[in-house]
Amino acid sequence: MSADQTTSTDRIDARDAFAALGRISLGSESMDSVLHRIAELAKTTIPGTAEASVSLVVSDRATTPAATGQLAVDMDESQYGRGHGPCLEAAVGREIREITDAREETRWPGYARYAVERGSLSSLSVPVPVQDSVHAALNLYGVEAHAFGDDAKAVAREFASYAAAAAANMYLYESTRQLAEHLDRAMASRAVIEQAKGILMAQRRCDAAEAFNILAAASQRSNRKLRDIAAAIVDGVADRPV
Repeated sequence: MSADQTTSTDRIDARDAFAALGRISLGSESMDSVLHRIAELAKTTIPGTAEASVSLVVSDRATTPAATGQLAVDMDESQYGRGHGPCLEAAVGREIREITDAREETRWPGYARYAVERGSLSSLSVPVPVQDSVHAALNLYGVEAHAFGDDAKAVAREFASYAAAAAANMYLYESTRQLAEHLDRAMASRAVIEQAKGILMAQRRCDAAEAFNILAAASQRSNRKLRDIAAAIVDGVADRPV
């Protein structure tokens, strides 16, 4: 057994891992930290796993945001460079892909040769559905052939379902938070623009439409954002002595 192989005494019960995934606090985590937690728990939960990683495919670009060791990173990136491999097929095709013995693998011969050279004779990639436009896979790498038996595959499938729920919830939480931040900025911009319009209407005795056109023209001439022009007008009035 290699130094990287997780021993049976290091492993944790699958139910404890599932509970840990269910206890993830969205407010104190990020997507990266959740994916790292998923990879770490997979390594210590699923029998036969020497290293684990999570592949993400967004807009046809594949990355590995979380991995437990360099072996997993190298295996993933070798597939990305070739444009094919079990982790990509599992992520995009949403079907489990397994290599039982890389020395006998014929579906991805170039990748299989590299896997043998790096010392990963078997692997299991399980889809982790996050969102329609975000494809993911949990990748498990073994150093021995036939590292993943029926029990390991059953645990991996169930683990992936819990991981998918945690990742999807985190994705929704971050998306909602970003939307709220965008709305806050939009409301702040609208407020300062309305203030600037009011100042211009008072100074130039014009209506709201003409005041907005003045702001828009100034924005075009100076190549500055309209809200920055508005803020400068508001700040200029605020800085005047009463």
